[in-house]
Amino acid sequence: MEVEHQAQAIQTVAALAQDTRSLLCIYSRELDPGLLDAPAVLDALRALAVHHRGAQIRILLQDPLVPQRAGSALLTLAQRLPSSFVLRAVDEPVDRSYAGAFVASDGGGYYFRPLGHRFEGQAELAAPGRSRQLRDEFGRFWERARPCTELRALGL
Repeated sequence: MEVEHQAQAIQTVAALAQDTRSLLCIYSRELDPGLLDAPAVLDALRALAVHHRGAQIRILLQDPLVPQRAGSALLTLAQRLPSSFVLRAVDEPVDRSYAGAFVASDGGGYYFRPLGHRFEGQAELAAPGRSRQLRDEFGRFWERARPCTELRALGL
């Protein structure tokens, strides 16, 4: 299915979160304002984190300071549920030059955007092979990334 505009993108990411069993992988440039902070997406991510014991939402960022400065709603949610949300920043130059962005679920769905700053892309809720490819690619980025300690909530 082709995703062509923001409303479709929001609906797709929310559906992917709802279909996730235990692992949702998100590769994003700057937490995708207008997509990952949409109420429907936040509600689906919150439900995944709260109602699926052991569920993990892994988020890779290219620039972690932008969402922090912008006061991202997803960042606030991740700080409230640190046992479910894990954030890392890509550090290697080859990883920083990656132009795409994607969400891949262990439920077999994915949403891939060739240009990470746009909503247009391809999505499928039942494509376990492609979803696994994206999760494997995500895993390679994840292993080389550094923890985003600067985004942790401070317990004052």
